[in-house]
Amino acid sequence: MTEDNVPLPLEEEDLEPISLAEPADRGSSSKIHAFGGGLGAGTAAKEFNRPLNVTGVGATRCRVFTSKFTVASLDHMADTINEWLDAEQIEVKAVNSVNGVLEGKKAEPALIVTVWY
Repeated sequence: MTEDNVPLPLEEEDLEPISLAEPADRGSSSKIHAFGGGLGAGTAAKEFNRPLNVTGVGATRCRVFTSKFTVASLDHMADTINEWLDAEQIEVKAVNSVNGVLEGKKAEPALIVTVWY
């Protein structure tokens, strides 16, 4: 706008299209996956090619669980892990837990449990 609040005239050749982001590839799947909802929420399990027990020893897959440090949250995580183990007939090979900080709207301390099966 000029001082008179009158738009400046533009020539057609002066205009060039701009792009704020790269166009999305419609053929690829999203790299964002929703977590939560628990078992029975209609979430489909991912299918892997390798069998669960190739040699009968060692882990071939893992699943990560996270929880805040409250009694209710820790109880919910334990229930979720137990339901998952019962529903899938999982043979646990190893478990690892670590205290960390999960970044979101605000950083919060969390318990991160990795179950290798």
